[in-house]
Amino acid sequence: MTIDTRNDEGAIRRFFQLETDEPGFPKRGAEVRAFVLSVLDQARPKLDFGVVRIANGDVDATRSLELTSREAPGFRITGIESTPTWIDARVGSDGHSVEARLNRHVPWGLTHNGAAYIKVGLNAAKQQHAWIEVNARVLGAIVPDADPFPLGLMRTVGKHEFLLRITSRLGKDFQTGTPRLRGIKGAATMEQCVPITTGCRLARVSVDNDQRLGKIEGVLEVPLPEFGTTLPVELVGMLLTPETKIHDLDEVLKRSESKASSAARSSEPDLERALANATKENAPPPPGHGPLLRWSAVHQETSYGYLIYRSESAEGPLVRINKDVIPVSREGVDASGNYQWRDTSAESGKTYWYEIGVIKQNGVKEPLSTRQRVVAK
Repeated sequence: MTIDTRNDEGAIRRFFQLETDEPGFPKRGAEVRAFVLSVLDQARPKLDFGVVRIANGDVDATRSLELTSREAPGFRITGIESTPTWIDARVGSDGHSVEARLNRHVPWGLTHNGAAYIKVGLNAAKQQHAWIEVNARVLGAIVPDADPFPLGLMRTVGKHEFLLRITSRLGKDFQTGTPRLRGIKGAATMEQCVPITTGCRLARVSVDNDQRLGKIEGVLEVPLPEFGTTLPVELVGMLLTPETKIHDLDEVLKRSESKASSAARSSEPDLERALANATKENAPPPPGHGPLLRWSAVHQETSYGYLIYRSESAEGPLVRINKDVIPVSREGVDASGNYQWRDTSAESGKTYWYEIGVIKQNGVKEPLSTRQRVVAK
């Protein structure tokens, strides 16, 4: 089994349903957990073009994105390996940035949530490729009133019909083909606006009750034969049974905070645990010679581990020097931990600048400390 993690960062989970020949267990589930660490400083890099308006078929939208790495000395982007057909991309002259331009083939509508990527090559030993997500909202000659279009909360009783207004930006009449729904069970038809208005059509969308409960997502596709394209409109809603209760999250949080506050006032302190933490002997320092870094952290629930960076000058580039991520230790009652790490690669008598970084469960890297000057003994 091969698991593709190329566009993931941080803690990931994959679920599988396996069919077996074991008597009594024809089907069983499996879960794979992993932590994906990128050499890039940017977690899940994105090129966001924002709102792009097409005039007379011409597109004028360019963006650039710089990629950096403190994991790979001499980091550079080696080339553009693949792009969607509607993007022209190249590596910037600095070797660290990607310059991208939308061309005339760009699809109308909303592109996001991993629908399009630019794949680049890297010179890093631990990672030879990276994927840059492309986001854009492209407004062509014909546009919907809303994209995504909200279906709201629906119950599995009665009918669910919605009217979506689609108009010409230039106020001109236009023709539409037979609309289609993708990802949602239902039907769609096109109608005249009421009152009849030049350059205006209505899409009537009906959502069936017979489909997966919970959040539903799909796309309304409206063919535009005059323009040789299709207008996609995202549809998002929630479908629940009549018996399913809806809770106000703000009210739930308020009640939880109130209970926690009341419990804290009424409960006796855990003196035994507090004393154990206060009198715990310090662990011996790591063996060897070189600068010894010590730090402590609290409230580490969202942290995965720590990274050590070093530079040979106050303004020089920082480079990661610990081979393995230092795992989070949650020993205290407040998810706190104490740490120490020795730089055995430092040369005696040389001056270094160190920085401690934290990597979050979602793959985001943040500095935990500022640069600290140390003379190796």
